[in-house]
Amino acid sequence: MKKILALVLALSFVSFAGEKKANLKDVMLKMEESTIKILKGFLRNQPNLILEGAEYIKNHPDITQQVLEYAKPERRTEGFKKYTAEFDKFVREEASKIEKYIKNGNKAKASEYFAQMLDRCNGCHAVFRGW
Repeated sequence: MKKILALVLALSFVSFAGEKKANLKDVMLKMEESTIKILKGFLRNQPNLILEGAEYIKNHPDITQQVLEYAKPERRTEGFKKYTAEFDKFVREEASKIEKYIKNGNKAKASEYFAQMLDRCNGCHAVFRGW
């Protein structure tokens, strides 16, 4: 009985730990790594790298609230909040399109969507930092 109780408690702890809020810095670093992985996949003609990078970007943890909280107070406008949500949706959609076209063997089209995604990433960083 004690073993069962200990197992239940251990499993409860593990599942609760999994609910931890995504860390903004960690997610952004992983997004950067995934973007670089996609680029390397194109440069090295390794579709598996492209798919790995796109998969993470498509399914990355939602950090829109953390982005808003991290932003300078003067940037926390309704417009910025809307832009952040739209950006997140756009990046996920572009990553899905990259996956789709790589799986269909159309690297040129996948590359176009990668360029659009990267441009939008730079745009968000510019808005966020007030470049």
